[in-house]
Amino acid sequence: KVIDIKAYSEKPDFGDLDVLIYTQNYDPLIASNALGAKEYAPNGPVTSLGISLEHLGFDSDDLFQVDLIFQDLPGFAFASNYFSNNDSGNLFGRIAKSMFTVLRHDGLYFYHREGDYKFREILLTQDYDEALKYIGYNPSKFKQGFNTLEDIFKFTVSSEFFNKSIYALENRNYKAKVRDRKRKTYMEFLKWCETTPGLPEYDFPENKEIWIPRIIEYFPKFSQDYTQSINDLNESRKVREIFSGAWVSEVSGFQGKKLGALMQRIKSQFPTNEAFKTFLLSSSKEELVQKVISEKAFIDWLLKNAPYRSVLFFRLQEII
Repeated sequence: KVIDIKAYSEKPDFGDLDVLIYTQNYDPLIASNALGAKEYAPNGPVTSLGISLEHLGFDSDDLFQVDLIFQDLPGFAFASNYFSNNDSGNLFGRIAKSMFTVLRHDGLYFYHREGDYKFREILLTQDYDEALKYIGYNPSKFKQGFNTLEDIFKFTVSSEFFNKSIYALENRNYKAKVRDRKRKTYMEFLKWCETTPGLPEYDFPENKEIWIPRIIEYFPKFSQDYTQSINDLNESRKVREIFSGAWVSEVSGFQGKKLGALMQRIKSQFPTNEAFKTFLLSSSKEELVQKVISEKAFIDWLLKNAPYRSVLFFRLQEII
C-alpha cells in the first residue's frame, strides 16, 4: 500500500512529498535505490530522501525531498487521515489530550497512568471517523476535504470542546513548545485564533476522570480494558511491595551491585514475568526468605571461590 498524503486543494506549493507506505519486510534503502535518491536519512519510521529530478526525467540537477512514512496495516487508514491536511491531526490532538485521550498517527488511545508513570496504553479505536466523533467533530465534513488552510482552521474550532487556550505556547510544556514553534501550520493557527473573534471557549474540568463515562459511551470495550488495567496495576504494586529492593537487602544484607545482581538472578530463573509474578504472589513469606537466602549463598560462594567468574557475572547483570 502506497499513498501520497492528501493536502488542502489550493495549496500553492509543496516543499516535499509525504508518502505513506506499507509492505512486508519493508526496507527503505531498497526504495531509496529504486527512486535514485542521492541523499538518504532514516529516522525511525520516517526516511527522508533527496531525489534527483534528473533521474525522474526533468531537466534539472536539483533534489526534491520525499519522506517515506512506514505504517503497519492496522493503522494505515488512520495514519493517512492523521497526516493529511497540513498537520490537522496535531491540531485535533490538542482537544483529544484535554479530553483524557491521546490522538496519535496510529489510533486514539487512553493512557492509564500511575502519577507520571504510564502503566499501559489502551487502544480505543483505529477508525478515524470514530475518533473525530469523540472529540466533537463531524467526520462527513472532514471527508469532504478542505480548499484552504483557513478552512482547516475553521473546522478545527468547530468542535464544541474547542478552547484556544489549550493551544497557547505558554500553556504547553517545554518539549511541546519547542516542537510546535517549528510547525508552520501550528504557528499560523495561533495567529488566526488571535485575529478571529467569537471562538468557542469550552471550560475544561480540572478532574479529567470526568471524561471516563464519555469514553465508555463511545468505546464500550474500554470499560473491560480499563478494569483489567486497574487490576493489573494493583497486582504490579503488590509485586513491587513483596519483592522490593529494601526487603531483599534486609534479608540478604546486600547493597549496590550485589543487591541488583541477586534480584536479577532470582528473576532470571523464571521463563516469563508472569511466571515470576505468580511465584511471588503464591509463595509464603518464609518461602520467599528461603529463596533469597539460597541465592545469596550462591553469590557468596562465587565471590569467594571464583573471582574471575564473579567479575563476568556482575558484568552480565549490568548488561541485562
